This record gives sequence, structure tokens and C-alpha cells, in this order.
Amino acid sequence: MFTFEQLRDAVTECTGYDLIQRIDEDEVEYALIDPYGDQDGDAFYDLSDVADFITNNEAVDEYLYALEVK
Repeated sequence: MFTFEQLRDAVTECTGYDLIQRIDEDEVEYALIDPYGDQDGDAFYDLSDVADFITNNEAVDEYLYALEVK
């Protein structure tokens, strides 16, 4: 399992996107923000769902894999 910071670093280092964390009605949610500042798709409510989604990008997947190997 990756931390929010690790996932955010992977997204920002490998894509033009950002990953933000916010509170929505007492629930933490995570959103991908495109280079223009708009949210891309629906918010995620679990970091494992974020990881599953962003690892579809090969560069992000390799970045995170390198963290696991260390």
C-alpha cells in the first residue's frame, strides 16, 4: 500500500497532473487535477483505488514499482 505522498509524487513526476486530498462531508476524498486545474473524473475514496487507476500509466507504474523494490 502506498501513502498519499508517494502516489502524489508519482503522478506529478510522471504526468502533468496533480493529486489532491480533501474532506467532503467528513469523508476524505482524492482527486486527480489536470494541468488546467480541473478535476479529471470522479473523486476516489480509497488510496488503493487511486493506485489501481494511476498505474494504468506505464511511467507511473514503473515509478511506484521502483519504490516497492527499494
